[in-house]
Amino acid sequence: MHLAGDAILGNASVAAKHPRLSWNIAGQLGVEYCGGLRAVHSETRPPLLAVWLLRTAAGIAPAAGRSEWRSLWISRLENLWILASRGELPMHAPTETARLCTDAIAAAFWIRCDRARLIQWMRGPGFVLWAAAAGLAALAILSRGFRGTRGVIYTFIAWRTEPRILGYDPRADLVVGHFVPLLFALTVGVALVAIGRLSLGRYGWRYWTYLGGKLAAVLTIVPLIWIEGNAALRAHLVKPELGLVIGWLAWTLAFLGAFGCGVVWAFTDQRRRCPVCLGRLAMPVTLGSWASVFEPVKTEMLCDEGHGALSMDESESGAGDRWIALDSSWRGL
Repeated sequence: MHLAGDAILGNASVAAKHPRLSWNIAGQLGVEYCGGLRAVHSETRPPLLAVWLLRTAAGIAPAAGRSEWRSLWISRLENLWILASRGELPMHAPTETARLCTDAIAAAFWIRCDRARLIQWMRGPGFVLWAAAAGLAALAILSRGFRGTRGVIYTFIAWRTEPRILGYDPRADLVVGHFVPLLFALTVGVALVAIGRLSLGRYGWRYWTYLGGKLAAVLTIVPLIWIEGNAALRAHLVKPELGLVIGWLAWTLAFLGAFGCGVVWAFTDQRRRCPVCLGRLAMPVTLGSWASVFEPVKTEMLCDEGHGALSMDESESGAGDRWIALDSSWRGL
């Protein structure tokens, strides 16, 4: 008790000598915030990289609260390193600094962007198409303009047009090695499309156009990734004989699996979307029992915009999906 009292009196005396210091202001994220603390000794100063990162991240925050955001998080960073210099920080100081910078950037981002609107946009139809376009652009940049795909096309044209002097043409291996897996993947994709089409109801043209756009994205991006990966594999393998065969087989099996999963995802995602606004349905509730024949298991979901509710059968004995349209009075809820 005497020691605690001496510590409190010691803090009070320090606070009396330095009235600008605030000693009992609790901050967030496990770091104390002291708004008036600015006199920091050289040995307790935080890393310049962290300070520079916080000052740069301040540009993410809105202009109206940018100065307050910068003062808040730089003060937290300085307080963290003061505690570390005193030996009062039980955690590793660089690790806590990285965590603080990450939390600061996340806080600035969520101040700039409305969380509810961002989540609503991600659940809408535009996010999938935007992600597909961004992935295609990133692949074009990383592959230097689809160099591997262009090489396969040019090899195929030369193989078909130029005269063949020798009986064995190595260009045929490259063409056949790409053509056969692509043909097999497309065959599996067509079969999955024919099967998945039966699980969807009869909706408008916007619904089917959106499904076609997702399938086109899968049919384009996944084969391009596989072709460009083959080109990188051929260029970087030191021993192309055995290593190339094993790597090609593994990469091709991964391509076939990813292609099939992409087609299945397109139909699964489409099945759980509103046929009016094409947004992802929310609030799923499971009803029924797997052991019951008269009440099979089904999942009911609602549209966030109030357009309707979907009753989706989970068992084969069900009557199929059923869409229930709601009137305009539900859209304000």
